Amino acid sequence: MKKLILAMTLFCALLLPCFSQEEDATKIIIESNEIQTRYDYDFHTLVQVVPYRCITPFNNCWLAIFDWKNSKTDFDYCFECCLIQNETVFKHFSFLPDSNDSDNINLTKFVNLQYNNGIILNQIEKFRLLKTDSFLYDFNHDGIDELLSFSTDGIVNYILICTPDLSDFSFCWILKFSYADKTCIEFINYKQRQGVKILDSYNVWHLYRYDYIQKQYIQDKTASSEELEQIHGSPDFFAEAGIDYTKLERPLLPADLEGFSKPALRIWRNAVYARHGRTFKSEDLQALFNEYAWYKPDNEYTDDKLTDIDRANIKLIQEFEKK
Repeated sequence: MKKLILAMTLFCALLLPCFSQEEDATKIIIESNEIQTRYDYDFHTLVQVVPYRCITPFNNCWLAIFDWKNSKTDFDYCFECCLIQNETVFKHFSFLPDSNDSDNINLTKFVNLQYNNGIILNQIEKFRLLKTDSFLYDFNHDGIDELLSFSTDGIVNYILICTPDLSDFSFCWILKFSYADKTCIEFINYKQRQGVKILDSYNVWHLYRYDYIQKQYIQDKTASSEELEQIHGSPDFFAEAGIDYTKLERPLLPADLEGFSKPALRIWRNAVYARHGRTFKSEDLQALFNEYAWYKPDNEYTDDKLTDIDRANIKLIQEFEKK
């Protein structure tokens, strides 16, 4: 009987709506005693709260960004990840390490680095958090948002990609790369996989791919610097941002496609085929879908696998592409 009651309780909890409105989350965060203890509102201002796809099954996480009042720069921001449960901040942690953490560099000061490679800004600019050199998006398509940051400890400049640590609800680096004055970085496709191309202090290019088992970006040493120098990433590398592939399980509505760019609509359309295992001659499509766990390549794929819903969705997407 107790097991039945527990099961019913869990089931009902799943049915309860989570806070999806930014204003609700903002109110809860700013009124939290825990947050007020950490951020003195005489000196800090809560300037932005954004949804944060964080730790499964925690589906109600928010990234709160605080600014120092009377700051003379645009880069004195503090990041706080907040998990909201039962209309309160259940857990929270600072997304950047404290300055007294001897094992980590001090990232509490953001610097306005001079990007000498315009491609990366075209690729990730829409994910920028305020005026900082930090960008929030699911860059490796694992369902968890990462924080990509360009920063310095006053001596060495760094490119960092951080992600939550499931064990203690803190953060960890999945990529940490130091560089000199140049800030050359691109997301590129290489041998039907996506990766991050970075130029080091010795003008040598390196390629890092995300390893889903080790949960780190691992260097691909088969890619030579000379070869990487000739490969460039598309400004539309993250055109899939905002696409919900699960919507392809039912007939699409025009509202589902409103606002998407032509490159994004191309991904929408080809995702219909990818869900049935089709492989692609276009390297960018193949590299993109290879990053998703749901994609299972099928060398024996034929269009006979498409359902009536699939065909209707393709037709609707094509109509939008013609516009």
